[in-house]
Amino acid sequence: MNSLKVTVVLAAGTLFTAHAANAETLRLLTWGGYAPQEVIDQFEKETGIEVKVTKSNNEDMISKLRATRGAGFDLVQPSQDRITGAQRDFKIYQPIDLSKVDASQIIPSMLEATKNNTMLDGAVYGVPHVWGTSGW
Repeated sequence: MNSLKVTVVLAAGTLFTAHAANAETLRLLTWGGYAPQEVIDQFEKETGIEVKVTKSNNEDMISKLRATRGAGFDLVQPSQDRITGAQRDFKIYQPIDLSKVDASQIIPSMLEATKNNTMLDGAVYGVPHVWGTSGW
């Protein structure tokens, strides 16, 4: 049996964009393997912004963000099914300003599905990042 796994990038909307544009460090909370070193190296080279990666899992991400009331990280990558419930209960994420997302880089059907799955009270909290299938 194959199951579609979608991971989403959560960013602090305009806060993330403004922060990253003026920051010296981008603090990323993600799953192991979701931020390959070569991608980090390229990002740092192109932007001059250092990337600090904290590896985690969904439950730990939510716990870390709850403990800091959503602070401490600029970009978070939980599974998309762990977004709206945590946001409704704990208010730990910031909505994404989709006007700042280059949608031409994303498969349109994946973007729409992720927007629908991560929308709460009219705000979108995720965009697709990595997707694929896993056999069981």
